[in-house]
Amino acid sequence: MKGLKIIRKCIKLLVVCSLMVMLGGFIGHVKQLPLVESEVRAAIGTPYSQQYIELSKKRPGRKRTIKYIVIHNTANSTSTAQNEVDYLSNPNNTSSTSFHLAVDEHEIIEAIPVTEVAYHAGDRVGNQYGIGIEICESGDFQQTKAHAAKLVAYLMKCYDIPLSNVKAHKDFSGKDCPRLMLDNWDAFLEQIQEAYQNLPK
Repeated sequence: MKGLKIIRKCIKLLVVCSLMVMLGGFIGHVKQLPLVESEVRAAIGTPYSQQYIELSKKRPGRKRTIKYIVIHNTANSTSTAQNEVDYLSNPNNTSSTSFHLAVDEHEIIEAIPVTEVAYHAGDRVGNQYGIGIEICESGDFQQTKAHAAKLVAYLMKCYDIPLSNVKAHKDFSGKDCPRLMLDNWDAFLEQIQEAYQNLPK
């Protein structure tokens, strides 16, 4: 009889543990929901749209856990966010390189859902866990950086990413990118921190 009680207690304990694991997985999944256009616009006050490219070698459609935000410059002094996103779907662009978001002085465009893998970091970890943001070099670059800082702050809040996990492309691949920001990287991080503190509660 005593042995039967012990077995029942063990079964109950296993059930409780299983439910806790399932609940933990559910909570983690909820935190990884895709961005919502209207919510992003309301939070950061910058024009933002989702123009998802088709599934391809640039967008494999593979879901993942977000751990990092990876900052890039476009290395193109005349390109806009729309140009960058359009080029992903250009049939002459046969590279698998891609990104999640492009930012310029006027707008932010999401080309691949941030909850999916994109190929931007030149490194497995950066691609698997990082949101790739292309910061355009054209136009008013200070305004573009201000938009990017607000975007990064919002992503940090959405996906519980610490400022220490906001990385430069160079951190993953060694490439000199974001080339216009590396010399003032700490200042950009401070700008992000300030934007984070000013997000709606």
